[in-house]
Amino acid sequence: VQTECKLSPVQAKEQMLQYFPYLKRWKEKDERTLTEKATHLLAQCENVTIASIDADGYPRPVQMSKIHAKSFNEVWMATSVGSMKVNDFKANNKAGLCYDHYGDGVALRGTVEIITDDTIRKDIWQDWFVHHFPDGPSDPNYVLLHFMGTEATFWINGEFSHSNI
Repeated sequence: VQTECKLSPVQAKEQMLQYFPYLKRWKEKDERTLTEKATHLLAQCENVTIASIDADGYPRPVQMSKIHAKSFNEVWMATSVGSMKVNDFKANNKAGLCYDHYGDGVALRGTVEIITDDTIRKDIWQDWFVHHFPDGPSDPNYVLLHFMGTEATFWINGEFSHSNI
């Protein structure tokens, strides 16, 4: 009798983490710092979840496309100038941002700057934005959200850490 074991990718990874360290090939420790691992993790993510604070003081998390990133704690996203997110961030620039990939994740607290500078908007412009902003990089409806994290909680390969940046 053959039994089938169906594991989610996260469950499979957890199981591998139990056995891989004992295998000859895997005994070498990953010497990268947690922030280097987090930077690599963010590079694998197409989307992030960003939370603004609404007028009633409640967090408002939404998933957005990651347009550009530096390190593990600096992310750019594109949105419409009149969106709820932009209105929230104009009133309160505090934000949360998180991303994950196969059970590893980073949660950040920080601030958002609304970018309307034409040079930056042109530099970060991607062709597919034209579906949302038909007038191109100079479309007055097109703005960027620039998130800068100042506090991080990491969970990567079974390692947990919380720190100020």
